[in-house]
Formats: sequence, C-alpha cells, structure tokens
Amino acid sequence: MQDEEIEKAMLYYLIFENYECELIDADFTTRLNKKIFKAIQNLKQAKEEITMLTVKNKLTDEKNILSYLATLSENIYSTTAESVYKKLIELTKKRQMQKLLNESATKIKDAENIDIDIEKVIKELNKIEDREIKEESLKEQIIDTLDMIEKNMKNKNDYSLYTGMLDLDQLTCGLHNEELTIIGARPGMGKTTFALQIADYIAKKKIPVMFISLEMSEEQIITKLIAKETRINSTKMRLGTLTDQEAVKVYEAGAELEEKSLYITSNLRTIQQIEVEARKLKNKKNIGLIIIDYIQLIKSSQKFNLREQEVADITRTLKLLTLELKIPIIGLCQLNRNATRQEPMLSDLRESGAIEQDADNVIFIYQEEETDAAAPVVTIKLAKQRAGSTGKVNMIFRKVYSEFVNIIRR
Repeated sequence: MQDEEIEKAMLYYLIFENYECELIDADFTTRLNKKIFKAIQNLKQAKEEITMLTVKNKLTDEKNILSYLATLSENIYSTTAESVYKKLIELTKKRQMQKLLNESATKIKDAENIDIDIEKVIKELNKIEDREIKEESLKEQIIDTLDMIEKNMKNKNDYSLYTGMLDLDQLTCGLHNEELTIIGARPGMGKTTFALQIADYIAKKKIPVMFISLEMSEEQIITKLIAKETRINSTKMRLGTLTDQEAVKVYEAGAELEEKSLYITSNLRTIQQIEVEARKLKNKKNIGLIIIDYIQLIKSSQKFNLREQEVADITRTLKLLTLELKIPIIGLCQLNRNATRQEPMLSDLRESGAIEQDADNVIFIYQEEETDAAAPVVTIKLAKQRAGSTGKVNMIFRKVYSEFVNIIRR
C-alpha cells in the first residue's frame, strides 16, 4: 500500500509547480521522501522560496540529492497534481486503516467491554475517513472544461486514435481518452485478432500501445501479427513448413515489428499487477492505449465472496485507470453461451452486469448468417456508446491471415 512513483510525482508538484495542498509526514513512506517533504515544510514556514536549490540547501547531509530531485519529473507523464494528490491520500488511508485493524485484532481477546472497543475503532475509522481532499472549485472545473473544448476544436482533424476499421470509425470517431471499451464475442469470432489489428494500426502511428494477454503467449501474439503483415498462413509458421521466400518475408516483418511502439506481455495476472505496470509504462513510455485479452481471466489479490463482485471491482478499477492515465483502455470479454443462438445483447456479457455499467462503449463481434468459412462476413455491433449513437457494420474476417478487412463499397 505504497507507491514510490506517486510520492515522487507529488514532490515534483510541490517543488517545481508550488502546488498547494494539505499533506502530512505519514503520506510519504521512504526515508528520503520524508526528509524532502520536511524540508519543503520548513521552507514554507519560513516563507522562503521553494525550489530545487533551496530544498537541496536544507539537505546538505544527503549525497547526490540534486540528482534525485532532478529525476522527480520522470514520474509525471499525463498526470495532474490533483490526481496524484488524491492517490497519495488514498494510499495513506489504506495504511492507516490496515494499522488500526491490526492493532484492534490483537486487543480483541483481552477486551473486557467489546462495545466500548467497537466505538473506539469506529471513532478512529471516522478520523481516517474525514481527512479532506482538495476539490476543484466550480470556476476551476468550468475553465478546465472550456480548455478541453478549445483543444478539441484545434484537434478536430486528429485521427491518431482511429482504429482503421473504416465503418466503425465513422460511428465512434475512433477511440477516446478516458474511455473504457469492451469488445465481446464468443470463442472463434476473432476478438483477439480484432484487438491486435487495432493495436498494430495505432502503434504504426508511433503511439505506444500496451497489449496484455492472459490467454496467449507472447510468441502466439507475435505470430498473429506477422501472419497479418506477410499474409502467410500462421499454421505454416507453427509447423515450420515455410519456403525460403516466405521465411525472408517473416524475418523482415519481425524486424519491422521490432520498430513499432508495441509492448506485449503475458505475465500479468491480477488487476493490481496490471495497474502498477500500466502506470510504469505511462511514466516511462507515455503509452497511449492499453488492450487486455481478456477481462474474465483477470484475478484480484483481494478476497471476494462472489466472482461477480470480483469482476465488478476489476472493471471499476479499469475505468478509473482510464481517467487517471487519460488514455483509452480496451478490454476483451467472453459472452454467455446463449449468445451463440441470437444477436448478442448487453446482458450476454459474462459474469457481471458491472461490465456493461462501467464501459463507455461495448462492441460485439458475431455472425448473423453462415458465409464462407475461410473468410466469413461478420457483424461488428456497437451496442453501447455513452457519447454517441449505436449501430452495426460488416467486415470480412480472414482467419488464416489473422485480419479483418473493410468491405469496399462502390
């Protein structure tokens, strides 16, 4: 329940942007971060200017302090002082609550009047809960909103987060920052291929993309990407039956893939691991999109009585992560079995109604009728769009080449 990168980001805003907020020593967990915060407090009390040099002068006993202060800016990519402050307070509350519960647990056996002890615990919990977090005034919120509108007007021709799925992009205007998009389908409908194609298309624009696979290995994911790029059947790569000419194409595609800003991992299993790794990549690489394949395979390190509660916590965490990192997140999702017998509905999202509730957009991939087995025409249904209309489009799914193809209209 500590995050040194969050602490460093907070120190950056205090020193370099003179951010005003209510903090206490317990908000920082490492020795050096505590000392830096104490130096800032002393400067503030003495009404002295707070800069990197004045802080350094208060910490003459610390070697390489200037180098450490200079690295604080590495932790602020696409964060705001307000979001960092709120996260820091939240972590402090968790530590205080954990400490209180641990202390209370040791006293229970010897308690003479349990009702009095319960009241004491409630009083201490209320103290933790009552700590105020600085909120923006209405005026500040209006200014932020107008700034966003002005930015949107300037960037009205920005297609950087368009997916390359032409008809779908017409409905959605591409992906959007701070939005959680769910792509649902039954097995075999190509949802992983669909998501990988979006990842590849956006990564080609030099926007770093993080692809988290909980179902396939990195090798399987990369094979799919190479098959799409070379138009060579992935089965031939798995069996090793490539011709010399095909092998050259595969190696060339691998070299091109290496140049893309695509980060693929299959080592993250819990929502907590995903959260930590996403923040790290946002800070270090400024990732612009996260894709997770798929949501029902994510676990939580916390304990829940029901799986539905666990999934609800996971989707809520992902939604909050989009807001914090200010990027889109795509989560793939399995559908209930009855979705094979009819057009998918929001209620077909497996295991939790919270997926439907937390998602800004929900997309279904399915077949309305039997077509060419090797290259079926599939329906892409935009079943929910919080900021726009819904609708359907058709694409061709070429399974052997791991790609979806736009239908050209004449």
